[in-house]
Amino acid sequence: MLKNLGKRLRTLRKDKGITLVELSKRTKIAQATLSRIETGVMTGTIESHELISEVLGIGLADLYTGIDSRYEQTAHLQKDAERRAHHQEKGVQIELLTAESSKKKITPLLITLSRNAETSLESQERGVEKFLYQLEGEVKVRVDQQEFTLKTGETLYFDASFPHKLSNPQDKPARTLVTVSPSKI
Repeated sequence: MLKNLGKRLRTLRKDKGITLVELSKRTKIAQATLSRIETGVMTGTIESHELISEVLGIGLADLYTGIDSRYEQTAHLQKDAERRAHHQEKGVQIELLTAESSKKKITPLLITLSRNAETSLESQERGVEKFLYQLEGEVKVRVDQQEFTLKTGETLYFDASFPHKLSNPQDKPARTLVTVSPSKI
């Protein structure tokens, strides 16, 4: 956030045609301090931000616009948006439910298993976790030597470094929401 604030300040100052020396004189903030704020070495104080905003002719909220990267992480994928099937094999379809998953901390997936289908056996590196929420139907989840039956509305959370797979023993399709953290596909 420090660098984003500095970049934002520098852009606004230059857009207004104000030099660093001029901004320093008008705000009574040392030029070196303003330079450190613009380069992200320091943030300054709320009081200094108010003075800078006043000289730039903007509100304090305008100075802070776009500096919080959390807003950039928000991704909305509408229901009718085209989704890429991440993986599809006999009776198994795995859909990636968000864009740019490599930049996320969690990967949400929708696994649809047709009747009597199963996923391949997999295991992730240590530290990767999975959460399953059964949306429709029933699946059997094998985690190492244990087997769990998930019915609609049930969940399972486990360390994904254990070998694991899902299977659908039913005659109707099953859909499971799976989240992987950290993001690993």
